Amino acid sequence: MTLTFLYPQAGWLALLLPLLWWPRVARRRRRQLALRVGVFACLILAAMQPGVVRRAGGGVAVFVLDQRPVLGAEGQAAARRALDRVRATVPGDARQVLVQLGGAAMPDGFAARQVVTDGSLTTALDAARDAIPIGTGGSVTLIGDARSTDRHWDDDIAALVGRGIPVNTIALSGATPRAFIGAVRVSSPRVGEAVRVEATVEGDGGTHRLSVSGDGRTLATSAPFRADGATRVALSVPATRAGFLPLRVTLDGRGGVDTVAAVQDPLRLLYLGGRQAGAAPRLQALLGPGFAVDARAPADLATRIDPAWWPLVLLDDAPAAVFPATAQRRLTGAVARDGTGLVAAGGLSAFGPGGYAATPLGAALPVAPRGEEKQIRPSVALAIVIDSSGSMQGDRMELAKQVARQTVRKLTANDWVGVVEFYGARQWSVPIHHATDIPDVERAIGRMQAQGASVLFPALQEALYGLKDVDARYKHILVISDGGVVEDRYQQLIRHIAENRINVSTVAVGGQVDDEKSMADWARIGRGRFYSVPDEFSLVELDFRQPETRLEPGYRSAPASVRAAESRWWDGLRMTALPPVSGYARTTARPEAETLLRTDAGDPLLSTWPVGAGRVTALTTEPLGAGTASWRDWPDYGRWLARVLSLTARARPDLAVTLDRRFDRLHISVQRLGRTTDGGAVPAITLVDGAGRPMRRIDAIEERAPGLFVADLTLPNAATARVEVRDGDRTARAADPAASDVRPQAAMPRAFALPLAQVSARSGGWHRDDASAAPGAIQAASGWRASDAWPWLALLALGLYLFELGYRRWPSRRSAGLP
Repeated sequence: MTLTFLYPQAGWLALLLPLLWWPRVARRRRRQLALRVGVFACLILAAMQPGVVRRAGGGVAVFVLDQRPVLGAEGQAAARRALDRVRATVPGDARQVLVQLGGAAMPDGFAARQVVTDGSLTTALDAARDAIPIGTGGSVTLIGDARSTDRHWDDDIAALVGRGIPVNTIALSGATPRAFIGAVRVSSPRVGEAVRVEATVEGDGGTHRLSVSGDGRTLATSAPFRADGATRVALSVPATRAGFLPLRVTLDGRGGVDTVAAVQDPLRLLYLGGRQAGAAPRLQALLGPGFAVDARAPADLATRIDPAWWPLVLLDDAPAAVFPATAQRRLTGAVARDGTGLVAAGGLSAFGPGGYAATPLGAALPVAPRGEEKQIRPSVALAIVIDSSGSMQGDRMELAKQVARQTVRKLTANDWVGVVEFYGARQWSVPIHHATDIPDVERAIGRMQAQGASVLFPALQEALYGLKDVDARYKHILVISDGGVVEDRYQQLIRHIAENRINVSTVAVGGQVDDEKSMADWARIGRGRFYSVPDEFSLVELDFRQPETRLEPGYRSAPASVRAAESRWWDGLRMTALPPVSGYARTTARPEAETLLRTDAGDPLLSTWPVGAGRVTALTTEPLGAGTASWRDWPDYGRWLARVLSLTARARPDLAVTLDRRFDRLHISVQRLGRTTDGGAVPAITLVDGAGRPMRRIDAIEERAPGLFVADLTLPNAATARVEVRDGDRTARAADPAASDVRPQAAMPRAFALPLAQVSARSGGWHRDDASAAPGAIQAASGWRASDAWPWLALLALGLYLFELGYRRWPSRRSAGLP
């Protein structure tokens, strides 16, 4: 026996008891004060809420006996015999309770008995758990078939294990049932796609046929198949409209399982084009109802619209001249960051002259323009400003000369060069001129001597004036110093130099630079680079020449046959019947890209690759122009283009809605995966009927995590759950058919079976696979029982108070004048 306190902190009130003796009282009142101390002490102990924990005897032994028809008469009799053998091992002081699944007559000799009529092991385990009071030990022994009409027994097993109650199991096998549909799963496609219906058929080895019907007609039928154990069969039916599509899956034309598919809205496509007249309506007609085409101008991406709002962007033959660099960066950012899919298509305007080579979008394309390569070396004008003041004497001056000499050696005859030194004044050691005499420039640098003060401003002015009128593609000023400059007017001058498209770079020499941070700031302000050269072993080679390569892409306007690579992209399409393409831009696929279509010359026609979180696909011909004129009569052209667009689009939905049913409770989970136009408000969740009309608005929505919203509600198990979620301008649907979590006793799937051996091992019980085998002993399931002591203490305080009251008012004491 153990004494415990629920609120031991109330014991601090005992420190107030000495106050009952203040002020000091006469000896004759000590008995009365003792009674008062007893009253308050009992109240303080009662506030601490003490309890007495003691052993409670043999506990409760609960038996779950399976008498369902699935066992048959012999199995039911074997279960009863096993029950008798197990009961013989129960301690005499244990209370025995029986929970029976099915059947009418129940064995005698139990303290309590209950019949479960729905055939659910979950219901039976619920009753078994409730039969063992909290704080009382016990055990549960399950005798029967592992199959159940539902799979909600996980919580019961976890509760029993948490309470330390062992679960003993004796497995019985019922007769093999007639083939039935154990489970049905349906996809949630967009309108225009196919609903995939996957049924698990649990059979007896025979040959069967599965069919799917809707609107009173058969939509799909499988080929005959042999079902031996659990066999999965998949069928597809078209989804012609957004909303909820009721379906019925039947096996061999009998029975059937009702289900419902939630069909989502069309895929939103942002069309950026404009070169083809009426292209957007023609594209909508070509793709069909599975796409919602929204046509905009490419320039709108710069400021007006955000491409991340669309799962897919189609750039159709739009030249870079009408597609600003800002808009290109926003588009590639939406692909990499938000997973937006991009299909870049076109001919000469996209991959020819005026295309996207050397643009922000060009780096994201899986192909590069191909043609005659012409390398151009643009001219460079370089003014080297060398600090030859007195602080540069010794190694610093020699390092400055070496850096300058190595730099001018990189120049060619097309470049310009000049050398300015500053030592309190400025002087052109080498006037600005064509770099045709590099050795003479090096000798002039070698003749410099350290003298005077470090005054940078005049030297920078000389370099600026010398470079302003030079006709060169790139212009640079290179400042070599130890940083010991005594004035600060040069910062505004450097900004002015940078505004004149002349870059300023700096080199700090000598190791112990007086103000290295300032030199780094010069380079930053001048849009150049900063280098530190502490000694001759740290010399750097500075090359200011920036060679460029220009590509002269070509366009082939003659018909070219096309061959398709083996890929999952073409599942269900007859790619052998692909017609020749009328024209295309010649490109080269990047090494990491996957080329899906090639021409007879080996040129890529359709290539794709992932870019960040999204995907970019390049079609090097005009999908609605002259390049695909020969494809207009191809019957599968619309399906083919829709497949390419769908597989490029953002894979994740903007909203992910899941439903979880547990008998008459429905749990709704909404995960916001994309951006919202509603300012982050809580999505609107509505229950709708079969026609899509609102039935019930769900208001009790809780945000469990950023973007994760959940709701729990009561919904009869026999009612179909159709949920529509609106988040800004986006809508998502989810459906759960009636009684999806419950199956009849004649069609209990293997997925609902309770793993008896695992449950016993997890809970510390024993397991038998043979009902005739000797069972394990029922453990002495003694437990603990807690009794509250505070009511008795409160009653004692009341008694002491009444006694003290009578003690003070006793007549003999009053007549004697005693207090």
